[in-house]
Amino acid sequence: MNGEHAALLAQLRQAARPTFLERHTTDSYGGSGHLFYNVSVPDRRAIARRWLAANRTMTPAAFLAVVESLFEGESHEEKTLAAILLGCHPTGRRDALPDDVDRWLGCLNGWAEIDSLCQNVFSAQEMLADWPEWRRLLEQLSRDANINKRRAALVLLNGPVHYTDEARFRDLALEFIGRLKGERDILITKAVSWLLRSMITRHREAVEACLAEHGSSLPAIAVRETRTKLATGTKSGRVRGGAL
Repeated sequence: MNGEHAALLAQLRQAARPTFLERHTTDSYGGSGHLFYNVSVPDRRAIARRWLAANRTMTPAAFLAVVESLFEGESHEEKTLAAILLGCHPTGRRDALPDDVDRWLGCLNGWAEIDSLCQNVFSAQEMLADWPEWRRLLEQLSRDANINKRRAALVLLNGPVHYTDEARFRDLALEFIGRLKGERDILITKAVSWLLRSMITRHREAVEACLAEHGSSLPAIAVRETRTKLATGTKSGRVRGGAL
């Protein structure tokens, strides 16, 4: 275990709260099955901020060594803390390769851990800077036997299709939705819904066309939530102050 990892783990254990009885000592809610200290997300973020402030002069290589060690840790909190650190450290993140991301995903299980690394950690600009390799990774993930990696292929595109007009992200998102639309595990059906809804901001016509052409074969929850957002601007149809 990396020495800085050990120090961070000590802080996580200190911040641990009594676990809910139904969770026992594993992260059953997030689906990971990993050791669970029940450290709140705000506490994890605070630990990350303090550590980053104290290690401003750390080289990117040394930073990524800590991240690597955390991803290989036993607990849900160690793994998600690694993702939080990556999200807060653009210099270190620039040295992370798509193959590193693939390896880290192999340490993660369940929606909470996968999403911690894949949702808004790597920006569209960072992916485009090394697009051939990122595209290769995304294609590989979308066909992986591991359902967690197939979910990752969808979630990694959420930010890029929401924040940019870049057609390469839009087209890849539609390709993956078509490839995975027949799966009925919630890890995939909810990710398909999320990706379609993320596309509405910049690619509304493409989403409408996708629903018109593939609505009967898409997961029912994805069709329902996407149509509701198209009509109301929210997934549930509710806005502050009451229902639409």
